[in-house]
Amino acid sequence: MQSSSEERIGQFYRMVEDNMGNGMVYRDAIEIAAVTIGGLIPAKVSQAMAKYQEATHPQSHLYQEEQKDALALLSMGVLWDNTYFEPIPPDEDTPLENTLAESIYFIMRYGREEDGFEKALHANADTVGDVAARADAIRRVLGKR
Repeated sequence: MQSSSEERIGQFYRMVEDNMGNGMVYRDAIEIAAVTIGGLIPAKVSQAMAKYQEATHPQSHLYQEEQKDALALLSMGVLWDNTYFEPIPPDEDTPLENTLAESIYFIMRYGREEDGFEKALHANADTVGDVAARADAIRRVLGKR
């Protein structure tokens, strides 16, 4: 029996917390948990990682945008220059899995910065979508460091 998206996502965050509790840095903890839990989670984590890299690369179009976080969430799954990379069929996505990708984006985007936890929460609050669910995920990962 396959577990629901909500159960898989819960398992994913528990594993990230456990991995970090065992001394892993958050990025490694996220990537290992995603591969271990499987389903659509590894693809959503990959989307978030790609968008994070695009938003922080000085030569990308997204990097140069003033509202890069909001635009990153809006364009999740599409590179900013409109070149697609392995999009997940919309009928397989769930709002929970999209929220997971958005949360991972904020965690990766701000996690390494000084006061990254607070910056991630602030940036999250400045965007649309499930702000509360993303904030919970940010707290679970960055609040534990």
